[in-house]
Amino acid sequence: MTAAQASPDPETGLALFGLPARASRLEPVTEGYINDTFKVWVGDEPAFILQRINTAVFPDPAALMGNLEAVLPHLHAADYTALELVPATSGRNWAFDPGQHAWRMYRYIPGSRTLESATRPSVAREAGRVLGRFHQLAEAVPAESLVPTLPRFHDLDWRLEQLREAEASGIAERLVTAAPWTALARELAGLCEAIPWAQMPLRVCHNDTKLSNILFAAEADRALCLIDLDTVMPGYLLYDVGDAVRTLMNPLPEDYGDWEAIRLRPELFRAFMEGLQQSGLTLLAQERSALAYGAVLMPLLHGIRALADYLLGDRYYKTAYPGQNRVRACNLLHFAKLVSDHFGELREICLQELR
Repeated sequence: MTAAQASPDPETGLALFGLPARASRLEPVTEGYINDTFKVWVGDEPAFILQRINTAVFPDPAALMGNLEAVLPHLHAADYTALELVPATSGRNWAFDPGQHAWRMYRYIPGSRTLESATRPSVAREAGRVLGRFHQLAEAVPAESLVPTLPRFHDLDWRLEQLREAEASGIAERLVTAAPWTALARELAGLCEAIPWAQMPLRVCHNDTKLSNILFAAEADRALCLIDLDTVMPGYLLYDVGDAVRTLMNPLPEDYGDWEAIRLRPELFRAFMEGLQQSGLTLLAQERSALAYGAVLMPLLHGIRALADYLLGDRYYKTAYPGQNRVRACNLLHFAKLVSDHFGELREICLQELR
């Protein structure tokens, strides 16, 4: 996802929710690529999360917030912690400041943390369970009633077309270094042609279920809920499963400097599927059979996007050094290749655990 726009004064956003700056303290939250996010302290305790919605990425904040307002009332249970929007002084759940920047605020969930990687099966198992509970609870909302906030976000054909366009107009020397990886991307896309899309139900999906978007209890490997819901829209379960296991099975960061060091951890894949089964989510037989494709599709999609951006000179993703997008693409595509090499094993795990 793209870098956030330059931020206006967050105190302006804070005032929209009736909180004077002198009575609170703002702490920037640096994780995430999209929105400007601040932890709001009142006294000695964090009380709220303030966010500026990046309208360069989400140009229709009204539709985005409409999706959240439709889904959030259903995302609460004894084993699923509710996210609570704080109304602005206007009475709505979000507001524009005088500069037409869109802001919203959540209540802070005390005793919570996020994780960047998983080293224990218990974390993977809980990630699977809470994702299953999200889908169970979200079934109360018709998927077709939600607005796609990022149209064609997981459309592989469209991403391949973007890659072709990047090859046609990309930087010459980058085209040379990227050639083996563009070839691999097309090879992996061939495997994904077997995904039985027409046989799977459309669901309300999170669509960005990397591990860091799952909130855990601070003192235990207990998942609380999913966060960062801007991409909640219609989709397929294998999107959410694939994105989650992408970050579970590979503990190394996307921009790790040595793609050959990446290894799969099938035991974490199995633990995730155990948790998904424990959630009680009802799956069609076609979904159970197809979920392993998600572990190829999602790193492939992310890898293609990073590779196309590298060819075009890093227009979209935030980069800290030249070639970082190429490193990201190599890691993601190599991971997708490893999954494809072990596809039969992973598919068998799905069929064993998801009865």
